[in-house]
Amino acid sequence: MIWSRTTVTDKRWSLLDERLEIVAVTAAAVLVVRLLAGVGAAVIANLIFGPTFALTWFGAFAFHETITRIVTRPVARGEHMSRLQRAGYVACMVVSSLTWSALAVRLWVTGEEPFRLAALAILAGLLTHAQGFSSRSPAALAAMGIVPATLWFALPVFMGGYSGVGLVTVTVGLALLLSYVGASARANVRTAAALAEAERAAVTANEAKSAFLAMVTHELRTPLNGVLGMARALQRTTLEPRQQRYVETMLRSGDTLLVMLNDVLDLTKIEAGRMDLEVASFDLRELSDHVIELWLEGAKAKQLSLTCEVDADLPARVLGDETRVRQIVMNLVSNALKFTETGSVRLEASTYPSADGDGGVEIRVVDTGIGITPDQLANLFRPFVQAETSTARKYGGTGLGLAICRDLATRMGGHIDVESTPGKGSTFRVWLPLPAADEQPHTAARPEDLPAIRILVADDNPINQAVARAILEAAGAVVETAGDGEQALERLRTEVFDVVLMDVHMPVMDGIEAVGRIRDGQVGRHDIPIIALTADAMPGEETRLRGLGFDALQHKPVQPAALIGAIGDVMTARAERALAGDSAASAA
Repeated sequence: MIWSRTTVTDKRWSLLDERLEIVAVTAAAVLVVRLLAGVGAAVIANLIFGPTFALTWFGAFAFHETITRIVTRPVARGEHMSRLQRAGYVACMVVSSLTWSALAVRLWVTGEEPFRLAALAILAGLLTHAQGFSSRSPAALAAMGIVPATLWFALPVFMGGYSGVGLVTVTVGLALLLSYVGASARANVRTAAALAEAERAAVTANEAKSAFLAMVTHELRTPLNGVLGMARALQRTTLEPRQQRYVETMLRSGDTLLVMLNDVLDLTKIEAGRMDLEVASFDLRELSDHVIELWLEGAKAKQLSLTCEVDADLPARVLGDETRVRQIVMNLVSNALKFTETGSVRLEASTYPSADGDGGVEIRVVDTGIGITPDQLANLFRPFVQAETSTARKYGGTGLGLAICRDLATRMGGHIDVESTPGKGSTFRVWLPLPAADEQPHTAARPEDLPAIRILVADDNPINQAVARAILEAAGAVVETAGDGEQALERLRTEVFDVVLMDVHMPVMDGIEAVGRIRDGQVGRHDIPIIALTADAMPGEETRLRGLGFDALQHKPVQPAALIGAIGDVMTARAERALAGDSAASAA
């Protein structure tokens, strides 16, 4: 909530600070109760005093409730109120207090015992409201509490008809009660302050944890880039069958570690509210087939049947975040294979009518695994929690996959559910609003080789340089390296390159500054294709770097096929721009 972490910096307005917004939120929660009380009070007033007084009183009640709704409208939208709106809200509370107090006084002056008890009940309700809902703000407490507190004491003492010992008893009793109300209000203030401080501490600790996890995953991705990069480069060489198996084991282990790191990073993004979604058209059948292909060897190793069934009515292409949909499906299939010892795992996809009428997709993963008990289902989608304590030891994993799947599905406007029978298997269902895409984009085939292309790799880490060199030279490229942005600029002054791979974070001069100087025409060709290399995987990173002059982004650990494809893409794009420029010049 925006109202829980505020700091008052202007003493002139300290009584009209953001704490009034907390009061507005808590008071809005009992709006229905207040409206029912107002209607009931008007009906009773009509029975006792007649329609003229009842209508006048209810008009005042409806007026201040309406104005209150208007001035607190920003809070209902999750925004801050202006100072004028806060002052108006305090004025509305004063009018509300006077309106109800007027009814209490009118009941008291009748002199009849039942009506006087009703008057005291109204004043007690106002004091309770002031104490319970308004004690977070001194202005609200004063606006709601001063008039009823004064009347609570004054009516019995000065207009109660008491004398002697009776008057002393009533006076002392009322004074004690008011002092207790005041003490309770002060206790509420202290409690509210303690809760706000505890929330601030919790938020700070959570932000520190997220920052630490992001930093750790970033630092781990750099050496992992060396391990996986060299293993993939080694896989492209001529190996004996036994050596090939060793390399495949290295890659599987490294990829498993990378999945865990990505899960932790995704969790930090979700908790920080920085998980962005990208909408584009993609082929869900192709995605499903790709997932099955990736896990087929793992299924064969466990002697499991792994199949895919896609409904014929499913659109050829749908609109959504392909990366996140793939992540959900990968996690569900991975979990199903992990917890299935015998039998089969089946991936299914079909259409379903969505709430907005645009159409949606239901994805099901059905397995014959160990199943889940009803008690275990309660914790199934909680982060870092697995069905039982022995699960992590036997099957491994972080316990983050399903929690991330649920959050991703929710952010895409869908949801996830599970049906399971212990000992028989489970069925996970994901409903996602993925409307049909109108057109199938034409994509040129990506190159697998880079014959004689001169590439400059700027990275301060020698291992990363070696990984890039191994991958690119295996594809036929000519590779040169630089240890920082300044060295990269120096080489670009004296040598000609076709593409630059630029690490974002480097000493002496980072990649961003180096790219800025290149685009300004200080060295070499200002339009040379430049691909960013980074272990940062936070949302919006690619958009940010493109805005700073990079042509594309490749995350570490580098995937050989993706890197080679990206180089081909940026070179093709540059050639097309050059051709368009020549055509425009000829036309002129």
